[in-house]
Amino acid sequence: MNKRTPRGYGLWMGQLQPGQQNDLCDVPGVLVGNVTLIRGKGSLVPGEGPVRTGVTAIRPHPGNLYRNPCWAGIHIFNGFGKSVGVPFIQETGILNSPILLTNTLSVSAAAQGLLTYLLNQNPEIGNDARTPNLVVFECDDSYLNDIRGQHVKPSDAILALSRAKNSRVLQGNVGAGTGMSAFQLKGGIGSSSRLIRRKDQSYVLGMLALANFGLLQDLLINGVPVGQLLSFDAEGYCPGSLILIGLTNAPLSRWQLQRLAQRAFLGLARTGGISRTGSGEFCLVVNTLGLGIKDQISDWEMDDFYQAVVEVSAESIWNSLFLAQTMEGRDGRVRYALPHEVVLRLFNKR
Repeated sequence: MNKRTPRGYGLWMGQLQPGQQNDLCDVPGVLVGNVTLIRGKGSLVPGEGPVRTGVTAIRPHPGNLYRNPCWAGIHIFNGFGKSVGVPFIQETGILNSPILLTNTLSVSAAAQGLLTYLLNQNPEIGNDARTPNLVVFECDDSYLNDIRGQHVKPSDAILALSRAKNSRVLQGNVGAGTGMSAFQLKGGIGSSSRLIRRKDQSYVLGMLALANFGLLQDLLINGVPVGQLLSFDAEGYCPGSLILIGLTNAPLSRWQLQRLAQRAFLGLARTGGISRTGSGEFCLVVNTLGLGIKDQISDWEMDDFYQAVVEVSAESIWNSLFLAQTMEGRDGRVRYALPHEVVLRLFNKR
């Protein structure tokens, strides 16, 4: 059975119209790249594998982000996480680095690769210019991956950044999502977008989710308790965490972007996520236009954006489930893909 998104099966995903691809790269100029690491099988041999991990890189625009930074807003719904670069964005509202996603114990390696990338681009750093704020987010993929082996290297981060392009976003078992779980099923990368129309202008809000949270019993799709209606028992714990990265070409201030980031977790709730104790939930939303915003949107005209961010957050999480493939990892552990046919019968779509 070919994998399709829930929208592709005719399931309701919200009221607003998606962009042409319905993913993050519908936002003009946004680039996404991945490095996927899959090696070995069988029993865990620490430091050797099996390896089920990777890196996802997001560049908000094709230019030099250190020299041409963007406004950004961030919200931490549950702070059980080990990400890098959060305080600077909270303090200044500025993003002057590409964004990397990886596994929890590879944050330092990814950050080192990102630093090397920026130093190579910008010889003024550390001489007559300030240091950049490296931005790396993480989730724990240890259920399937030899996470202690720290198989992600700085060169993988650099490669993911160099591969970043404005094309259809790969979803499911790819990049940072390779070894991730969602609702005790196979999770990973998911993405979605929405158009926000004005009389004389149309904007895009795109979202990319790294979904690695939840118990099967929690899973909701369009309000239906799918997780409780499935007839099999999910195995193993779900390490936890959800990273949401939103980008828009709308002229929004850092404070408006922060408000969007806050509301993204209403989308998490639509999927049944309850932000359990060990699950870290972070959302970063970035304006791709740079710091010189003109004709800023009024705070009183934000409701369409609020609706859009809720819809793209939920759909990105659902897409990560629908597009992921069953994967066997360390010690023969298996994360099964969402059983499409069974789920669709619950909606009378089969």
